Amino acid sequence: MLKSHLSNAVALTALLISQAPALAADLAVEPPVTPAHIVEDRWNFSVTPYFWMAGLGGETSAGDDISMPFNKVIENLSFAVMTSIAAEKGRFGVYSDLIYMNLEGSKTTTAKIVRRTFDARLNATIQGFITTNSVGYKIVDTPSTGIAGFGGFRYLWLSTDLDFSLGNFSASANDQGQVIDAIVGLRGETKITDRWSVAYYGDVGTGQSDVTWQLFGAIGYEIKNIDLFAGYRYIGWRFDDVAGLDALDTYGPVLGARFKF
Repeated sequence: MLKSHLSNAVALTALLISQAPALAADLAVEPPVTPAHIVEDRWNFSVTPYFWMAGLGGETSAGDDISMPFNKVIENLSFAVMTSIAAEKGRFGVYSDLIYMNLEGSKTTTAKIVRRTFDARLNATIQGFITTNSVGYKIVDTPSTGIAGFGGFRYLWLSTDLDFSLGNFSASANDQGQVIDAIVGLRGETKITDRWSVAYYGDVGTGQSDVTWQLFGAIGYEIKNIDLFAGYRYIGWRFDDVAGLDALDTYGPVLGARFKF
């Protein structure tokens, strides 16, 4: 009886040993899904409303320099929308930035002509829309640093409306123009600590403009799924008579918040 039980045990052990490679192969076919794989396979979105304290500068088609510091811009600002949207999956990303500004201002002064004094008044409205859109791929992807190369386009639309009066004389002028340019560049972010990070961005392009470029740098602080940041941004164009301008520069500090989901 004991010999029979022993024989059965030996046979069962031999069977299990013979099946071990097959069982191991079956387990290797479908490895367990880790959280890292789940994150890699889903889209991550972010929306970033921000406030750009931008000044304006440039040159008119007549060769005159123009300059409007931020305090003058905000004094005459009637409406503005500024936001960025991003969607990323693994190393791939799609990015869009939108800016719309409506400036309305007026200035009253006096002018003396042939010993007579006249009231002079200028009413001005300047509207601008800028959008930069791109598709990128991360060429550096480590736990602390992500840097993506990208390609896309930037679109600029400008409209100017001027009304001038001097005594009984009045005149008005309005003009508008648009340009679209292809751009390439790099964008990235590096974590300094668990909460602090540095973001950086640069692009350059051409098309209907002779050249356009953008530079941006910021430091951010993460609070759960929200990144607060402060930085500086510069966008420039060189073109030929767009809404009466041959050059346009917008630059200044930026404050904003990135919401991630």
